[in-house]
Amino acid sequence: MEPVTEIDNQKTKISERELPFQKVMDVRSRPQLRGEQLLDVLNEGFIRLNQWIKPGISAELNPFAQMGAVANTLFVISLVSGILLLFWYSPSIHHAYESLEALKQGSVLGQFMRSLHRYSSDGMMLFLLLHGLQVLVAGKFSGPRWLAWVSGVVLAVLVWLDGWLGYWLVWDQRAQLVARASAKMLDVLPFFADPLSRSFLTNESVNSLLFFLVFFIHMLIPLGLGIALWIHIMRLNQSVFFTTRRMSAVIFVSLTVISVIYPATSATKADMLTIPGELTIDWFYLLPLVITEHLKGGTLWVLTLVGITGITLVPWVLVKRRSQTARVLESRCNGCTQCYQDCPYNAITMMPRLEGKGRSESYAVIDPARCVGCGICVGSCDPAGVEYPLLEPLQMRKWVDALLTDLPRGNGHSVRIAFMCAESAGGTLTLNASGESPSMPGFRIVPVPCAGWVHPLLIERAIRKGAAGVLVVSCDADPYCRKGVEWTAKRLAGERKPAFRKEKVEGVPVWHIRLDRTERKELQRIARLMTENAQLPAQNQTPRWRRWSLAAAVLTALALLTVFPSDAPLIAARDPQPEIVVSFKHPGQLVEQQKATSQKDEKLLPHMRGAATLERVRVPVRLRVWIDGREVIRKAYKPGGLFHDGISLAMETIPL
Repeated sequence: MEPVTEIDNQKTKISERELPFQKVMDVRSRPQLRGEQLLDVLNEGFIRLNQWIKPGISAELNPFAQMGAVANTLFVISLVSGILLLFWYSPSIHHAYESLEALKQGSVLGQFMRSLHRYSSDGMMLFLLLHGLQVLVAGKFSGPRWLAWVSGVVLAVLVWLDGWLGYWLVWDQRAQLVARASAKMLDVLPFFADPLSRSFLTNESVNSLLFFLVFFIHMLIPLGLGIALWIHIMRLNQSVFFTTRRMSAVIFVSLTVISVIYPATSATKADMLTIPGELTIDWFYLLPLVITEHLKGGTLWVLTLVGITGITLVPWVLVKRRSQTARVLESRCNGCTQCYQDCPYNAITMMPRLEGKGRSESYAVIDPARCVGCGICVGSCDPAGVEYPLLEPLQMRKWVDALLTDLPRGNGHSVRIAFMCAESAGGTLTLNASGESPSMPGFRIVPVPCAGWVHPLLIERAIRKGAAGVLVVSCDADPYCRKGVEWTAKRLAGERKPAFRKEKVEGVPVWHIRLDRTERKELQRIARLMTENAQLPAQNQTPRWRRWSLAAAVLTALALLTVFPSDAPLIAARDPQPEIVVSFKHPGQLVEQQKATSQKDEKLLPHMRGAATLERVRVPVRLRVWIDGREVIRKAYKPGGLFHDGISLAMETIPL
């Protein structure tokens, strides 16, 4: 594997006449990744999904544009419904199954709470998986984002573990398989003197205290989830924990409909003397049951640890070259705190100046360990006090000035400037040294890592120098640089500092459009309209019937993705053939044997050696089993304990 290249913060040399970039995407703030082309192709799938939904569903109600917030909202619903379910559920090995079965006839509200608890948990896992996959293919896991990725993996593991233990508490045949699989793995660890698997040989041997311990852990894990969630988003500025009220209402109503139409049910009651036959399971949480019946505990541990470790190490394994980071020039900073307010990742801190230095009491400092290189702080800084190595703002000002100054007189209004986000529809455009692209005639393109990099004064400056129009192109759904699209729109509308002054550029069009990589033709169409001095086309109003149809299709698809995997067949299940389980816990016979003499004593003559030392040891316990006159087992079981003086344990399964 190639080593990860350290951050190179050397400035990119930008001539006043030539751009050193061949493509717009050369200024991407995203680091270079292994398998980048494959990730981009997969990411386009999510982008196209959002583009398909956008005409009929607003961003506020689009579940795929806020999958993390949807998962958090489902977690709260699952938590509250689980607490309310305790009014009917009995956490006892002897009454758990009956208390849940009684809900079918005895309590409509209790059955609803059970179904709501189950489907909100399934929906939470569904959106966790979708959110994690989207973050992976979008490359939002490297550099400072490693903490969010690792904490996200911890969150997913805790959610899965809580669901796994939750199915144990039903104490049906699914719980029977869960308990035996858990015991098989725990028996590998040197924590238990008596293997847990022996507790599940008969119905009478099941430990009621162990069942209550599982219930206690199931109730305690949500506390760990809350801590992991806080760590997951602690580095984000103005993070959104939950969905809006409207979206939360849609989620709750959808879960209510699912719970009423397809209520949660139990399998047959657990019976340790019976092998479960055909069975349905919740694939979101019980999918490991496909292999647990066929593999040994040690193998299961290896697969689990290798899988979790591999996913956790993604930020270090896939990164080839890290992103460049910005830094603040203290001498230029006026202490306005605008970059501090705008930074999406809380990477900027206001520090007090030394007495007598500078023109303000404080100045901004960028923490490179948190900076993702989005460049939004560049667009926030009036005195150009933020140094961005990949795209130096002062050099870009000079390039724009030289470009417009060199235009022949009379043609000054024939060229337009396009500030092109590297993640937008223009990310793949090729450029010459003058910023021209054959795909956008009449434009000089300034590639930027994010539309938030563009300071409004730079737009005004370009127009004063003779630009006939300015086009700011940003990405759209779930931008790689958080808040960049939102801050740009508010700056150009005069709603956020630094504000664009429309009165300074009256008569010259300044358009801000949001287009993802899949909308290249739309970018060319809008660029052509600007060159023809046409008006920016208004967004077409989608007919109501289409909006309702699209919303119904999305809700139906999500409902099916939640319900069907939650009650799917257990494939590759164990063949329910009869078998005999032989188990014993028996101490071997104590015998005396002479302790081995040391090498020093062996060199002495027999009459010069000391008295022989006898020690008492336990011999192995031997087991022989015949069936129909045929010997099927012949083994010896060594004594247990650290000093091999304990009890011999055995548990053998003999298929018939």
